[in-house]
Amino acid sequence: MEQSKFYKTLQKLNKQQQLRFLDFLQSPYFNKNEEITGFVKLICPGKFNVSKEEIYSKLYPGKIFEERRIPDLMYKSLRLMETFLSEEQYTEQQWNQKLNLLNYIRVNQLEELYSVVQKDILEMSSQKPYRDSNYYYEEFQYQAEADKIFLDQARIQGDESLQKKVDQLDIFYLSAKLRDSCEMMNRKRILAIDYEFNMLDELLEIVKLNFEKYTVIPSISIYYRILVMLKDPNNMEHFNVLKDDVTKHIQLFEQDEQRSLYGYLQNYCIRKVNSGVSKFYNELLDIYKYMHEIGLMKANNKNLQWDLKNMVSIALRLGDHEWTYKIINELKPELPGEVRENAYTYNLANYYYETREYKKATRLLQSVDFKDVYYNLDSKSMLLKIYFELDEEESFFALITTFKAYLSRNKLISTDTFDTYSNLLKFARKAFVYKIMLPYERRHNNNKIKALKQTVIETKNVVNAIWLLNEIEKLFENEPIRQ
Repeated sequence: MEQSKFYKTLQKLNKQQQLRFLDFLQSPYFNKNEEITGFVKLICPGKFNVSKEEIYSKLYPGKIFEERRIPDLMYKSLRLMETFLSEEQYTEQQWNQKLNLLNYIRVNQLEELYSVVQKDILEMSSQKPYRDSNYYYEEFQYQAEADKIFLDQARIQGDESLQKKVDQLDIFYLSAKLRDSCEMMNRKRILAIDYEFNMLDELLEIVKLNFEKYTVIPSISIYYRILVMLKDPNNMEHFNVLKDDVTKHIQLFEQDEQRSLYGYLQNYCIRKVNSGVSKFYNELLDIYKYMHEIGLMKANNKNLQWDLKNMVSIALRLGDHEWTYKIINELKPELPGEVRENAYTYNLANYYYETREYKKATRLLQSVDFKDVYYNLDSKSMLLKIYFELDEEESFFALITTFKAYLSRNKLISTDTFDTYSNLLKFARKAFVYKIMLPYERRHNNNKIKALKQTVIETKNVVNAIWLLNEIEKLFENEPIRQ
């Protein structure tokens, strides 16, 4: 019974939803089978440890247990649950309710209700907070229904509904097409998928030629600017204009889309940083700070732990220590419970490492068993850097051994990630050996140190490569002056 779809789905509903499901089952409009109602009452809310034999004995007292009865009840209950969940969803969609009601009124010729329902729809439309592609699709749906009403009433006088219907369809299509083309272009970069961008160039030209018309529609103008930026990444003016446009109109989009829009700006900054334009670190941090300011770093943010990790790393790199410490503690309560301690501990340890409070960082990193693979890898890398910088030979070499073992054992680590961290261990070990031998064999090792530096530079996949090169460079700082 525990493996059935009905049982698993019922368990995922919260207590209030389970109680509403019971109310739903007790409504004769939806369900007249009292056995189903009795069956569900025995297992919810929250009574999931009842055996099917116990359920059967209470539903059918005095009767011999029949194996097929309970699965049959679960199947019928599942069908009713699907209807219930649909009703739950539909109840929240007031616009669709009104639109469907208008359609019903027209089909069934209940003309007396036309003006009342249309007035409600127009009022709801004016109060919608967002102006995304979905808004224009809903407006198109309404104007399409209004045009059908006009035709059914066989009016002779003019009507604007057909023109409005076509206009809203144009805006919806352009908004959705440009938005999805941005996502296709983004995924193409990440996943190397060869998408077909049908009619995209033609549509971009249409927007360009009519930009005064479309610039007042953010759901078109913003995605147009994103595409132009992606197509011409070397022109940084596209980024500046887009950033201003997004900031100005961000409240016209729902939160998921707001994050997506800032995601395009973030990805552009990251690509610029990776290509050596370091000023975009500041741009990236400014974006994160503004997202936090308007609440995007908190509400329903599934990626909060990674957003926090990224912005902490960037802020520390830029030396913004005070803000970093504040944001780590401010966002801790917002982190999902299952990752909260790992995320908080890692970021706080990173803060202490960058502020050179190595003992505090070490204690934190050693106090937590990092469940996530990447937290584990990065925490070990941080410890490695601390032991290297403090010349702690025993701890450094012991960590190299355990780190190698972790990389070899963990099946969740990809080949690229394995190579990236393995190269760090290999090169860091060599650099550390040269470091501790410097007082005794400087002249003998200088050429080896230079060769190691060149090898690190030429090896593309080395995590913490900048840190490693800086440490290697320090090995030359105190080289004796030749007479």
